[in-house]
Amino acid sequence: MSVSALTHQQTVVRLYRKCLKSIRDYSENYDYFLKQATILRNTVKAHKDETNPFLIKQYMNDFEKWSNNWEHPDPYIPCDAPGGSKWQRNIPPKQWQVNPARYDLNVE
Repeated sequence: MSVSALTHQQTVVRLYRKCLKSIRDYSENYDYFLKQATILRNTVKAHKDETNPFLIKQYMNDFEKWSNNWEHPDPYIPCDAPGGSKWQRNIPPKQWQVNPARYDLNVE
């Protein structure tokens, strides 16, 4: 099984998502995030119908430079996600551990 290269659409979508995550990492309130995300979306939509390959490559290079420049050194990790501050903290025990007789399959 060979690994195929990403299509242009997949590359743009992945880069767009990476930029959204970078904006989220730098924004402290949701209103600021929405404003910056709207600006990013409008910028991407403005160039979506471009057919000139030279300009497309130039836009992608600018997009990648922006993404790499604004990548946060300490990205936001949701607290319940792996690596977050509450990851696997105070995990409630499973019910079969608390009351094993209730889940005993050998009981008739």
